[in-house]
Amino acid sequence: MFQDLPEDHGLQARRRTKTLRFFSVAEWLVIAAVGIVLALLVTFSYVRSLGAGYDVEHARAMALVVLTLASAGLTVQLSRMRTPAARIMAVATVTLSLLLVQVPVLSAFLHLKPLHLDDWLLAIAGGGLTVLLATVLSVRIPRAAD
Repeated sequence: MFQDLPEDHGLQARRRTKTLRFFSVAEWLVIAAVGIVLALLVTFSYVRSLGAGYDVEHARAMALVVLTLASAGLTVQLSRMRTPAARIMAVATVTLSLLLVQVPVLSAFLHLKPLHLDDWLLAIAGGGLTVLLATVLSVRIPRAAD
């Protein structure tokens, strides 16, 4: 879905090493920071939803929804929804998450439990936090800096 985006000449030779780099050091740090925050959010949502009754199906559904909502949000943030593929992937991800978790027949097949409204609000907040972090950190790094 990102292949149709215009080139930004991000893959270019650096003066120091004369080698091509896919990401600069600053970009790798942003990727690592967002990945760590997302992993912590998924873990927190799982443990929180597990609760005292050890409801694994509920916890699994919550972790899945946090991960998929963050994924859709990052797709929107990175692609700016400029391509049909980006729009399809973002909408399909959210729609399938909603259907697979909330429709009892589908959720039972996947060993998930439907989530409550407060769970969905927390998952949306977690996904939004991930996107916000990625946006703030990526704005602060110069494009050609190393």
